[in-house]
Amino acid sequence: MVWDRGLALRRSRRTGWKICIGAVLGAGLFLWGISHESYWALAIPVTVAVLTGLSLSFYIGYTILTVQGIPAEADHYRSRGAKWAALGICMASVVAGFIFLAGVIAQSYWALALPVMAAVLGLLGMVFWIGIAIILQKTTLEQARSSASAVPGAAADSSGTHES
Repeated sequence: MVWDRGLALRRSRRTGWKICIGAVLGAGLFLWGISHESYWALAIPVTVAVLTGLSLSFYIGYTILTVQGIPAEADHYRSRGAKWAALGICMASVVAGFIFLAGVIAQSYWALALPVMAAVLGLLGMVFWIGIAIILQKTTLEQARSSASAVPGAAADSSGTHES
């Protein structure tokens, strides 16, 4: 088979157009559903996010359970405790997924509110700790500049030469 760059480029552009059109249609459906106060307009994106997170959690546990050729520095993954913890991660992911899906199908407010609450509080917690890090920072840019200019030969003037 001969590689036809033009054909591949056309195919990738068609794929790009399909992705763009799908995104615009999805956004339109979401906004339409929100404007009609549809439960499913919120439930579908939240469900996709929660099931993606639970799938990743299950996969991590499964990987720990089935990993082969563990290097010496990761030897603690071979212990019985690690295997039981990994099995617990897998089982908890599956159970949480079924409970969540049952709540979504029953159109429970809490099935959507709890994951959204966890995401919002997690993001706000990260922002809070960034603020704390800024508040507690020992040096500032101005302090660093003034200390650099106090050292002879450390600061450069606008021409790029060092002061003496």
